[in-house]
Amino acid sequence: MNKKCFLLALIPFCLLGQEKEPSRSLWDYHPIHVGGNILHIGQAEVDHTSEGGHLLFNKNNLFLNMLLPISEKSFFFPKVEWNAFTLNWNKNPKFKNTHFYYLQFGLMFYTSAIENWRWILRSDYSVDLKHFSHPGTYGLFSGIIWGTTKINEKWNYHVGATGYLGMRGHTIYPVIGFDYSPDTHWQFRTIFPFDYAIQYKLDKNWCFALKGRPLKERFRAGIKEIQPKSIFNYTSIGLEGNIQYEIEMRFIAEIYTGYNFGGNFYIKDQSGHNALYTTIKGAPYGGAKLDYAF
Repeated sequence: MNKKCFLLALIPFCLLGQEKEPSRSLWDYHPIHVGGNILHIGQAEVDHTSEGGHLLFNKNNLFLNMLLPISEKSFFFPKVEWNAFTLNWNKNPKFKNTHFYYLQFGLMFYTSAIENWRWILRSDYSVDLKHFSHPGTYGLFSGIIWGTTKINEKWNYHVGATGYLGMRGHTIYPVIGFDYSPDTHWQFRTIFPFDYAIQYKLDKNWCFALKGRPLKERFRAGIKEIQPKSIFNYTSIGLEGNIQYEIEMRFIAEIYTGYNFGGNFYIKDQSGHNALYTTIKGAPYGGAKLDYAF
């Protein structure tokens, strides 16, 4: 399940250093957001000595999230997502199902109450819709703690950690990086492991960027498969041209296209052993996002 990677888009620009007198009405911030994402990666060759073949990956989701203020500098963002993805390896020897669905429940806390810092703490729980009554087997927890501090007027430093637990696996990665804004139009970001961008903001509405897009899905196949309850993991990264149109705090439309450089795909048995590892080669990809606020 992709965890990744779009947290910056969840934070309204009104929270990131706006100098205006804060509104006293929650509805002035349009706190309820609805929207969706689509992503499609073209057919990619699978490099494996015995099976080979091609792998197709795409993903769609719908989301609802809210802004719940605690104070003028601290906020909660509860969120629920419906996700559907297709992972179709035409020579898959372990399972035949290609369409998967899950619900993801998230809660993010944002605060700028600590001087010279902005902090994000987020936790997510995802569960397979077809096996909702077996969360221990078909559930996945993930989380992030992410702090940003200003070095000077042009440089920000990022630090933290992110990871997941579930489906017979666990991992923790550091969050580390920087962003540099030489003027009001340009920004350069390198934040491992999820945000890489060269961005040009034309005006208050239009933004153009060259971005890296890491992708990761961890899931479990069904019971009635050749290898029941197989655990599989898909990881890749792409480079894209990205265009975004925004009406501040009300609407975001984003389209992008680029090339996915491939990555890794493995399948393990239900206990997380006897892995079959493959390498996925490159393919073009594209996608879009809509976010509307009430």
